[in-house]
Amino acid sequence: MPCSALRFLALTSGALLALRHVAAAPEPSPKVFGLDFTKQVPRNTPESYRLRKRQNTVSVDISNEQIAYIINMTVGTPPQSFSVQLDTGSSDLWILSDISDACQQSPDVCQQLGGFDDTKSSTFVEIGSEDAFQIQYEDNSQVTGDYFNDTLAIGETTINNMTMGLALQSPDRAFGIMGIGYDSDESIAEQSPNDIYPNVVAQLVNQGYINTLAYSLWLNDLNSNTGSILFGGVDTAKFHGDLVVLPIQPSSNASYTDFTVALSSVSFIDATGKTALSQNNLALPVILDSGTTITYVPDSTLDPIMSGIGAINSDELGGYVVPCSLSCSSATLNFGFGGNGGPSIAVSFAELVSPIYLDDGSQPTLKNGETICSFGMASGGTGPFLFGDTFLRSAYVVYDLTNNQIGIAQTNYNATSSNIVEITGSSIPGASSTASGAAVTQTYMGHPQETLPATKKAGSQATGSFPSPTFSLGSCATSASKNSGGSTGKSSAVGVVPPRIDAMTAVTGLVCLVSMVFGGSLVFMM
Repeated sequence: MPCSALRFLALTSGALLALRHVAAAPEPSPKVFGLDFTKQVPRNTPESYRLRKRQNTVSVDISNEQIAYIINMTVGTPPQSFSVQLDTGSSDLWILSDISDACQQSPDVCQQLGGFDDTKSSTFVEIGSEDAFQIQYEDNSQVTGDYFNDTLAIGETTINNMTMGLALQSPDRAFGIMGIGYDSDESIAEQSPNDIYPNVVAQLVNQGYINTLAYSLWLNDLNSNTGSILFGGVDTAKFHGDLVVLPIQPSSNASYTDFTVALSSVSFIDATGKTALSQNNLALPVILDSGTTITYVPDSTLDPIMSGIGAINSDELGGYVVPCSLSCSSATLNFGFGGNGGPSIAVSFAELVSPIYLDDGSQPTLKNGETICSFGMASGGTGPFLFGDTFLRSAYVVYDLTNNQIGIAQTNYNATSSNIVEITGSSIPGASSTASGAAVTQTYMGHPQETLPATKKAGSQATGSFPSPTFSLGSCATSASKNSGGSTGKSSAVGVVPPRIDAMTAVTGLVCLVSMVFGGSLVFMM
């Protein structure tokens, strides 16, 4: 055999070996950061308040019920432990100081949920001027304190030089907040836009844990005690069908500060499968906000729905109420987004009807013994229109802050498997199309003032009865116990609320809260 042929065979064999070697090399693991959270309904808090920054949302109180999404983390060197509430609708991370008014008034609160002693952290660095950290709430309460940098750890993931707020004055706040919204929504942005800093999501990118400013939220159903947030990726096992992408709509000054999308239709499908109400061509700006407990719509949408289901607007109980037996109705409310061909999310009554708890933990009843529940919708007045947890539990939502878009699909309740795909570029994995047939502009400048209802005392009963519904709602005997809904359009089928927890809450209530805090149930792939 000629030498040239031998050389060719040798080179070819070497190339094949090299190819085998390359083929055998493992693919890099996706850069995602997954976090399971636990949610509970504290029974010992008299009233539920919606605490949010003044310029972005409203304060609401619809029932004596709260759902808290709480995680564990540590701050400082050596680490000090904290329980904080995850909130997609704000952008600052803040914790209570051990010398804050809340900790001084209720030391048991801070002992169990965390109060930071900055003198014990070797990595603590105070930044900015005194009392530079300030958040004003709709009920005119205010959280004030200082900014500082320190080491933050969530599970095995450590973020160095994390900028946080250290609250010194915090009326009625038992624990801090981890806000993960747009950095343009940070409290410092109001006073000094040039001092906006990288928040938790940005630091996960900056320090190499994820590749893009994006995360996916899966709240699961009302009765589940777990849900998850996945930074930097999508879990395709957590939704049905394909994700459809919706462009986030800018505000009137062309900036992005919240997750506004275009609502294009609302329909009510009764228990027989017939369309009892249909509103199309709405082009309404709504904010997908997991920091809001319920869903706010215009009166023109709310009134026919409440009349159709026989709901009563109760000032005493703080909102619309219905018989608890409606929770098993197979009727659904369907919300369409993005115009023709856009996604439609079906919300079952099981996610809209929720218990009301009185100040002794009991539930209100009519004199005939019928138990009263809240219905998770209310009037948004002239806006803003917030689509909160009563809607979002039925949706799997991908928040892409880098590309100003949201992916949405019908949720897969109680999914036990995972299929995690990293978000690496301008497209969302699993998204089949972009629905851009409707465009809106968020124009609201102020927020309606809500009057908080008085707490309904234990042992009292409501008089009268519920009016007969005009929609066919079925009954528990004829309806499925759980209807996860469907989806129309191209997709078959988006918070976390920081409810106001009274710092003087009984220790039994604190034990309930502490028992729900998970200890770092994390999925981390690098």
